[in-house]
Amino acid sequence: MHAFRSILLAVTRQSASELELHQAFRLTLDNRATLLIALFDQSLEALHYLQFIPLEKRLEDLLRKQLEEELERLKALAWEQGIDAKTLIVPGRPRLAVYPLIKEYHIDLVIKLADPGGALMRKQLTGNDLALLRKCPVPTLMMAERDQQPSGKIMVAMDVGDPDSEAHNLNCILLQYGVYLASQESAELHLVTVWDVPLARRSLKTLSDEELYELQEITRRRYCKKLQELMQEVSVKESDERLSVSIHVLRGNPATEIQQLINELNGDMIVMGTLGRHNEGILVGNTAEIIMNSIHCSILAVKPEGFVSPLA
Repeated sequence: MHAFRSILLAVTRQSASELELHQAFRLTLDNRATLLIALFDQSLEALHYLQFIPLEKRLEDLLRKQLEEELERLKALAWEQGIDAKTLIVPGRPRLAVYPLIKEYHIDLVIKLADPGGALMRKQLTGNDLALLRKCPVPTLMMAERDQQPSGKIMVAMDVGDPDSEAHNLNCILLQYGVYLASQESAELHLVTVWDVPLARRSLKTLSDEELYELQEITRRRYCKKLQELMQEVSVKESDERLSVSIHVLRGNPATEIQQLINELNGDMIVMGTLGRHNEGILVGNTAEIIMNSIHCSILAVKPEGFVSPLA
């Protein structure tokens, strides 16, 4: 059984990394999925606002020729890997134009190549990339522009302390994706959750050292137990010959601890939920947004079941 059946590779003219392309092709092959390469260009939209119709037509024809040549190059690269990809030119930005493609082609994974944010490479998400992560109704793999080979490390970030059933279901989905991708890539799987004592600082001052220590230990053990129960539910074992699994139960601020860990590990990808308990809307949770703008690896963003995209 394969996690993804139909993959959309979203490309803009700023995307240039051959390493990213080969990672996308490998993921397509590993899943035996169909591949649609869509080249998004907002210049085609801008041309329609020109006042001089003859000039508009000439410029549009020239631009389309350039885009078609780039698509042919990408299609040829995919064919060299054994993939017969479909190609499409799409006026506009991925964050606005992606939804009709998802519906028409039954896409279940969007891969977006990184847009460089500066002269050399993307170190943070652009506004367009973040908007796509917010609004896309299917899992979205936002590739990071890297100048080195993958390190073979995939992280899954989960909030196992949230008692809500929707949060639990999302954690199960995140863990399943992490296991699947780590198995495909023969990568190390790192599971992380972050805890802290559930009291305000002023309340903590009323506790003795012994009571505070006991509260901390109870909270830590609860998170460890919840993570173990989640792993058992998804049939993941820490001592598994087929998959290298490491557990990180950290204390502190989730955004700070997670971004520090993934950067220290030099991870290739982080798998994370982006909307928590919200079934509708476009806002990424504060923790997720801080993490996304503080890391340099690829991001697989997964929405909870029942999420209604504002693009629908």
